[in-house]
Amino acid sequence: MPNSQIAEILERFKNDPKTTKLTEMNKLVHVAVIVYRGKIIAEATNRIGYRAQGESTFYNTAVREKRNIHAEENVVRKLGDYNRLRDADMYVMRYGRGKNSDTFVNSKPCPKCECFLNKCIQKYGLKNIYYTS
Repeated sequence: MPNSQIAEILERFKNDPKTTKLTEMNKLVHVAVIVYRGKIIAEATNRIGYRAQGESTFYNTAVREKRNIHAEENVVRKLGDYNRLRDADMYVMRYGRGKNSDTFVNSKPCPKCECFLNKCIQKYGLKNIYYTS
């Protein structure tokens, strides 16, 4: 995909009123978008999730642990069907903070996300992953 198309998708997402509202209300700075044939089919941000620890019984419910779910994983979850990743592209964007809140900054993946995305490429056919820098 040419750089001009990438820039167009990033700008379109950045200027979308729904995206602007999300980033202003929740002070979100990290978003991921899945694009198939030039159309955004899923979008997500970082979020806090929960994972149960231990066994739960009738008298004792499982202890719940807070877990940060990164935008890369969350967008695939929102897509729902991993098979829809075939031939799609993922764009991961991070906005600056403070006076730089309207500019993109480096959004390279953490080791866990990199492993997850490699699986998405190898097993489910995700075509490309683009990061802001």
